[in-house]
Amino acid sequence: MKENKMIYLTNISQITCVVQEGLGEVILQAARNLGVSTGAISYHSKGTGMRELFGLWGVAVDTEKDVVSILVASEQKELLFDALYQAGGLDDPGKGFMYVNQLEKMTTYLPENMLKSLAENPSEQHG
Repeated sequence: MKENKMIYLTNISQITCVVQEGLGEVILQAARNLGVSTGAISYHSKGTGMRELFGLWGVAVDTEKDVVSILVASEQKELLFDALYQAGGLDDPGKGFMYVNQLEKMTTYLPENMLKSLAENPSEQHG
């Protein structure tokens, strides 16, 4: 039987974007343009509240949203955060919002070649 050794990754941030319906793909493409090809989750969501209510800036708030969460090395979070903000046009009222969570630790399957590389270059390990 194969021995399963759990590998922990640290120094990982999760950037979450809650944007207008249809902008989720724009956010994902901006991440891909920066080389982020894994660790992204996108889903459709519906917020609470009524469409007739007005948002903070006096614009109608649509409750249909796209939510995109992306895992990234903490060293890259500022670059990605800024790029996603620009791509989503979040400087316009009512387009959405973003936030960052610092993850204490995470684990996932790591292929043998990646484990070997980490063993050979311990300075590149995150945890």
